[in-house]
Amino acid sequence: MRLFCIYILGSFFAISVQAEDFLRVATFNARNYLSMDRLVEGRFRQDYPKPEAAKNVVRYSIRDVGADILALQEMGSEAHLLELRDDLAAEGLQYAGYAILEAADEKRRVAALWREGLSVEAVSHADLSFKYFEERQPVKRGMLELRIAMADGERFSIFILHLKSKYTDDPRDERSEERRVGEAQAARNRILQLFPDPAAGRFLIVGDLNDGPNSRAVRRFLRRGETAIAKAVECLDEHGLVWTHYYKKGGEYSQIDYILRSGGMAERLISPGGILNRADYYQGSDHRPVWVDMIW
Repeated sequence: MRLFCIYILGSFFAISVQAEDFLRVATFNARNYLSMDRLVEGRFRQDYPKPEAAKNVVRYSIRDVGADILALQEMGSEAHLLELRDDLAAEGLQYAGYAILEAADEKRRVAALWREGLSVEAVSHADLSFKYFEERQPVKRGMLELRIAMADGERFSIFILHLKSKYTDDPRDERSEERRVGEAQAARNRILQLFPDPAAGRFLIVGDLNDGPNSRAVRRFLRRGETAIAKAVECLDEHGLVWTHYYKKGGEYSQIDYILRSGGMAERLISPGGILNRADYYQGSDHRPVWVDMIW
């Protein structure tokens, strides 16, 4: 049995339902789940994997959420993803299917895991590009699409994204805003090619968009001209807080991880969604997992 929590008119209710009647979709930036140069226990290590203690907290977080479909950001190679999947299986959380996207960023990838019994087709959108000042640039991590068959025979898509961070080495683009907007627009245009009538279409846009709810980048996914594309699913932690990322150096809490839904998904989703609140979350990632439950 899975426990679902619903807020109604300011009150909190918990109801138990059969897990097979619902599908939980989650997104989680696992923070450099890969081999890289890093400082470990005060020593600089080259091409070093994510420390085991940090991996443990990432797995605890994933197990706490218990998603049926898990979108991941900042994964390394396929081997890293399979290591995570196998370690989760050893601890009792089984994911039968997986996908990882090979795109322009050869270090940090978007990926997904899903449970046995789901019919999922993974589609690569690694060819996305946009005009960036005088040249075209690729969307560095591309966009991974999962096409899922629902229990009633209908289908819906999940688009997984990880937009450019606010770090920049180009003085023309403070905090990489123009690059992030360009990536968002390229991804949005592809989604609209696939779902020209988003009011009736069934899709979710999930992942680390690296910007706030009112930013130009995030707004690209909400509307194009007169066309309403998607709305943000309200997601809250147990204290009613919406932040998903902590920037320790600046002492900043922000909402940059999202689940956006098309008009056609509105009646399927149980709102609000959730944000995992673990006291030790930062030992595994600077992001908190976000999820939503949908009627299956």
